Amino acid sequence: MFDRFRRVAAEAAYLVGGSGRLQHDVDLIATCRRPIAITRRVGVTSPVVNGGASTVTALLATMLAAQRADRVIAVDVDPGGAELSRRLELTRGSGAIEGANLVRSDPTVPALRSTLDAAQSQGARDVGLAVVDCPGTMFDEIATEMANTGHCTVLVVPSVPHLAEYCLQQLDQLAPAGQDVLLNRGVVVITVVDSSTGGTARWLGDAFRERGLDPVVVPYDPHIAGAWPLHSSELETETRRAVLELAARVVGIVTRTAS
Repeated sequence: MFDRFRRVAAEAAYLVGGSGRLQHDVDLIATCRRPIAITRRVGVTSPVVNGGASTVTALLATMLAAQRADRVIAVDVDPGGAELSRRLELTRGSGAIEGANLVRSDPTVPALRSTLDAAQSQGARDVGLAVVDCPGTMFDEIATEMANTGHCTVLVVPSVPHLAEYCLQQLDQLAPAGQDVLLNRGVVVITVVDSSTGGTARWLGDAFRERGLDPVVVPYDPHIAGAWPLHSSELETETRRAVLELAARVVGIVTRTAS
């Protein structure tokens, strides 16, 4: 047991850098590695178009793939825009540069269902998690499908001041069922899109906590801002720690959600 802890601790130190939070990081990695008996579906969406859902999908899928023994698939449901594909591929069609398996789907509910079924064709235990990059906003058909049938919803809110206010207004207008999705099987992610918007991110965090939601804050990272595709090794330590926190929360939710 001690040897196992030492190995995971060494990995945690490599992943997020040595710190006094090492035990917490080890616990997060252990959560990310929990067994999953049958595929769990995770929808990543935003109240606004171009709100950062594709970037968060790429970060989440690659972190999960790095930690898990089963397959993790990232589903690009906007093959025209291909934002997720650009984040994960050196050239279109070459496949993801890191561990996640990249698949594409037309932006309709029947097409997404077929894509997810096809991805599991090698057996129900082969794919642990399917992370779906939902195009549009949280009210379009793909996001609604994932909210209704998925095991976890990740809601991405950028720290741009006027967009942040709009996102909160949209959340406050959700029906009770939508509120329940976020409270019981949702994770809110605040993305700091510019180094000057840290104050907005803090204000947003307080606003979500007042609503019973504890957000994960992904800090501004020059690599995310300027790199296509993403390379995990180039991310800053606090970014890697935030993504590890997000991945652990997602796995925590899907492993307690009934199928």
